Amino acid sequence: MADDCAFCRNIGAGTFDVIAAGERVLVVADAQPINRGHLLVLPVRHAPDLVALTAAEVIEMALAAQRADRAIRSTFPSVDGTNLVMSNGDAADQGVLHAHLHVIPRLEGDGYEFREDVSRYPLPPLTDAERRALSTALSG
Repeated sequence: MADDCAFCRNIGAGTFDVIAAGERVLVVADAQPINRGHLLVLPVRHAPDLVALTAAEVIEMALAAQRADRAIRSTFPSVDGTNLVMSNGDAADQGVLHAHLHVIPRLEGDGYEFREDVSRYPLPPLTDAERRALSTALSG
């Protein structure tokens, strides 16, 4: 646990609203939910972002997120879909530097916008060198 991490302090103090707990992962109610049933999936161990997670933590988080999605949909039948959101790093607007995945219930017309008009910022396709570098990095 990291002393300067709000999530680690909440885990240590037992102040999270824990919905489910696994060996490596917690599912907690978001303190500032976008919609009712908004949950966070996070590792118990301090890891600042996705890259710092172990493979076992990533797998357990993914499975917990799937179960959370199912639980949200069964508990709140009006939910039309979900967003799974994980921000990594300051540039991605990661608010707490402890890896966490939002499972956000969505309802038609709920007013939450998550879409940027990327056509305003057209980018060229990946270069061959970029494609090779990405492919090599993904293979390792």
